[in-house]
Amino acid sequence: MLELLFLLLPVAAVYGYFMGRASMRSKALQSRNRNRTAYLKGVEYLLSNNQEKAVDNFITYLNTSDPTFETRMALGNLLRQRGETEKAIALHEKMASDPESDETGHELSRLELARDFLNAGVFDQAEELLKQLLEIPRQRAESAKLLLKVYEREGDFRKAAEVAVKFGRESGLKIASQLCNYFCELGREEQSAGRDDQAEGLFRKALEQDRDAVRPRLMLADVYLKKGRNAEAETLVREAGHLDPGMGMLCLDYLKRCYANRADPKYRIALEDLVRTTKSASAVCELASAVLQDSGPHDAEELLAGALHEKHNIKIFSKLLEIRSRGLDARENETVSEFRSLIDAQAASSPRYVCRRCGFESSVMFWQCPSCRKWNSLKPRGGIDGD
Repeated sequence: MLELLFLLLPVAAVYGYFMGRASMRSKALQSRNRNRTAYLKGVEYLLSNNQEKAVDNFITYLNTSDPTFETRMALGNLLRQRGETEKAIALHEKMASDPESDETGHELSRLELARDFLNAGVFDQAEELLKQLLEIPRQRAESAKLLLKVYEREGDFRKAAEVAVKFGRESGLKIASQLCNYFCELGREEQSAGRDDQAEGLFRKALEQDRDAVRPRLMLADVYLKKGRNAEAETLVREAGHLDPGMGMLCLDYLKRCYANRADPKYRIALEDLVRTTKSASAVCELASAVLQDSGPHDAEELLAGALHEKHNIKIFSKLLEIRSRGLDARENETVSEFRSLIDAQAASSPRYVCRRCGFESSVMFWQCPSCRKWNSLKPRGGIDGD
């Protein structure tokens, strides 16, 4: 009997070994299935436009998967996008000092950590990290981009310009437009301090960076208007309208300032040029007022009716009603005035500008979108109640 037991022991050991391996394979298979389920669920939520649940499932998938460098980076990005910045910072700090990662992994982790600090508004720590990373050639381009964002958020455009000049072209960045805006911001600071000559120099410097830019032209025109150099200002405003027809409404604001005497025949000529190049509804209405004064209501009505046929817009329609109501009796004129007041109220309540990138709307002009931080993305809003 004892001999039989000894004979059966190896069989039991082999059996236990194979059963254990089968159990481990089963658990691993279950784990993979759970991971796959979480991933597929995430894709399903993404396709059904349920972004929040999609991110939840992807985070679950990444947490339960093998913690490779790539999956941890992906997890950090998702956490930051979710606003869980503290968790993202903790993860990237750990990755930046992980002894199992190579030198490039540490650098990339520090770059992500700088993004976390920038996102959290901890600009001094982001700046310190990025200055260190600038010294590493392979990380210079991305570090320079992020450091520019730090200085933009801080409003330190002098430092931003220095970094752009020093590292921008070397790193292969297209920085002409950004430098143009940095010099414009610096010029605006000088202008606010009453130093118009210094401001003029900076606006000219901005124009040297981007010869097709509208902003430095209009800001330079503003300086010229303050100095009484109206003819030079008008030339710049006309150039701006030709370069970016979508900015007609803004150009009109400057053009009005070029002419103290609106009865000047040259003002009508300038308005006709602006309308021809920009198709701005505001410019059409202003031109109609000039035509009314020079040529009478018939020509003004004809101008507005033609413009309304090309472009359905309530500003133009309201102006047409205003001119046509001149021949009505008091009671009819009152009815038309009430109708016009409703139209004008609708136009006035609508935002004047919209960001072409993120959709941010504003009643005032921003050269950098306060929402998405994109430069030169705000334009006069179009449509029936826009420009």
